[in-house]
Amino acid sequence: MLVFYRFQQKLIKRDLCINRSNHQKPTFHPLGDFLNPALALLGQGLKKSPIGQKLGFANHPYLYKGF
Repeated sequence: MLVFYRFQQKLIKRDLCINRSNHQKPTFHPLGDFLNPALALLGQGLKKSPIGQKLGFANHPYLYKGF
């Protein structure tokens, strides 16, 4: 994320990422590489679980109609 500051009529560009230069990934990047697939698998597991299937009862149209 780049932030631009105007200081005495000069435009200063700053990079807010932690420990990052042009050839490096941010320090927290490996954590994201691990978590994204794990969270995707968790979401797929919840859709297939019996608990996830029981939550489908709230989608029936008669629940939205007035009495």
